[in-house]
Amino acid sequence: MNLMSGWFTEYKTVNCLTETRSGIIVEKNRLETALDNIRISRTLDVATGMGNYADFLRKNVKGCGTITAIDVDSAMLTRAKEPLDKIGNVLPACMDSAMMAFKPEAFDMTCISNSLHHMKNLGDTLAEMMRVIRPGGYFLVSEMYSNNQTDAQMTHVLMHEWWAEIDSALGVSHNGTFRKDAILNICANLGLENMISEDYAFLDKDPLDPEGIKYIGSAIDTYVKKASGLDDFENLKKRGDEFRERLHRTGFHGATTLVILGSKPA
Repeated sequence: MNLMSGWFTEYKTVNCLTETRSGIIVEKNRLETALDNIRISRTLDVATGMGNYADFLRKNVKGCGTITAIDVDSAMLTRAKEPLDKIGNVLPACMDSAMMAFKPEAFDMTCISNSLHHMKNLGDTLAEMMRVIRPGGYFLVSEMYSNNQTDAQMTHVLMHEWWAEIDSALGVSHNGTFRKDAILNICANLGLENMISEDYAFLDKDPLDPEGIKYIGSAIDTYVKKASGLDDFENLKKRGDEFRERLHRTGFHGATTLVILGSKPA
């Protein structure tokens, strides 16, 4: 479940795979070419949230077929009904990704976006995602990472750690940001074949853009309010004020996202 879905969509780099960057048409990389060539009928989107990644799949993976979109949060799925309906051919289901109700090999591709760090039982979720892929099917993961970021991107990374700390204190599964090498190791340990990975960072937007600063500032306000009943509120609020100062001083860019595509052995 991506609790940030719906906020500053332009910063969610995983949803921004396109043929253009800065308005200039560029040659597609190996990952984008591979996604273009996929022709399947059954796709599973794990932790769909508001359906941002399901929308990305429909627009960028032309052959993704029917998308089954699961999330453990029934209230989230209720809010996502309209956007999921607009995507078309999406079947939402409330389900724990660590204990899926699907039969083995039920899907041609399973996907998860910016939610590895939200999983309470990540190993079980990944095992389930592999179980329900048919032999030769695809595994697609997108995840922001914490290292090798610009100063403006580190604003996102550091704020994300703060958000995760508050959510965790409130009983919501929200862990810290993985390093890039950790994400690569997680996928390598799944036994995937033909793995392709690409980094996506969109740094052209002014990190001090007033509209963007205002929007991220509202996210700080939201989390300060969420933390108001916690024992450590004063310290958490102080850190929120520090992030607000950093936001106006350094600016904000979304953290670089690692996208990995691999296949289950046939």
